Amino acid sequence: KGQEVGTCGKDANLAKLQDIMIYGLKGLSAYRGHANEFGANTKKVDDVIAETLYFTLTNVNFNFDDHIKQLMKIGSAGIEMMDILSEAHTSHLGIPTPVRISQNKAEGKAILVSGHNLDMLLELLKQTEGKGINIYTHSEMIPAHGYPELRKFSHLKGNIGKSWFDQTKLFEEWGGTIIVNTNCIVPPKSTSTYVDRLYTYDIVGIKEGKKIEGNDFAEVIAQTLALPDVTGFDSDETLVTGHHYKTILGLAPQILEAVKAGKISQFFVIAGCDAPGKGGEYYRQMAESLPNDCVILTSSCGKFRFNDIDFGEVADTGIPRYLDLGQCNDSNGAVHIAIALANALGVTVHDLPVSIVLSWMEQKAVLILLALFSLGIKNIYLGPKPPQFVNDDIFAFLQENFNLHLTDDAASDTEKLLLKKPA
Repeated sequence: KGQEVGTCGKDANLAKLQDIMIYGLKGLSAYRGHANEFGANTKKVDDVIAETLYFTLTNVNFNFDDHIKQLMKIGSAGIEMMDILSEAHTSHLGIPTPVRISQNKAEGKAILVSGHNLDMLLELLKQTEGKGINIYTHSEMIPAHGYPELRKFSHLKGNIGKSWFDQTKLFEEWGGTIIVNTNCIVPPKSTSTYVDRLYTYDIVGIKEGKKIEGNDFAEVIAQTLALPDVTGFDSDETLVTGHHYKTILGLAPQILEAVKAGKISQFFVIAGCDAPGKGGEYYRQMAESLPNDCVILTSSCGKFRFNDIDFGEVADTGIPRYLDLGQCNDSNGAVHIAIALANALGVTVHDLPVSIVLSWMEQKAVLILLALFSLGIKNIYLGPKPPQFVNDDIFAFLQENFNLHLTDDAASDTEKLLLKKPA
């Protein structure tokens, strides 16, 4: 029977902190993998990964403060990694610009792509061009439509479905082929009928699926052409994406003027990983209750809780109230926008009218939280459930040092966060 103090004298707090380190490294490794698809140099990040793994070895370190410092190193590496990945994406695929796309409307021979890997999507678009096949995105692939080098392919049509966890139902309804190129894949049910049309890519895999090797899409193309046309998706819905931070920075003068004139009172970063259950409705309730002088910045798949709402524009500015920065790895965009705004106003980031409300589900979200902590950003609201790997002592530390809050009721939290109280 193991001792309650943990392995070789580690107390419960150190054991939990090391759990957080490993979760952070998992997120960091995922982004590193995406960047390596584009040949990016990740040496500094690799060093942090190796150093942290060494740090968690038995009998290496029993100092609480050192553990916190190491977590901040992981967070800093997360910011650097997201910057590297953003640069890789924009240098190869162009800087995204806003675009309105169809939602849940599909026709013809079709492939549905789920995941995060934009390089794979580019290769697929090249190999399917002129073959009479339409390509549709799912979940975190939706920002692909904003990139010029992807959008130029006329057979990249629109988006189908919402967050990752609708896969088993959505894929069952989808009559074409399916490719999942990164996390998050949901294992098919034993009764699923789509397994013979499901392909995985690179590190992704399931027991029953077919694996795409070396960017050779010949098999999936042949099967797609042999299948009947996709039916059952004829919605008139549309969604907007493509507000990459480099594009938003081009609007900096207008945004700055709107803030100074009081036309924009506050920015809300409502982002993160979506999770099954009614708890996620908190984020929709908050987003749709915000006054018209508030701007929403979002990223990751959590946006599917509210991205069907038409938020319109800030009055007399032409500035959209809803800005989709991209995938979860584009969360660094909110930081770049905040820094640029703070510099222009001559204040610190902490003095800005910005509130951050995050949803978390998996390891990338843990890395993003550590990244924000490493920048000294405080007063973050986190939900919809508290992370199980954070005990009372660690949460008390995060509350004291970062003023971290757990989400409660959307209405009461919104009331607390609003700087300009309703009349």
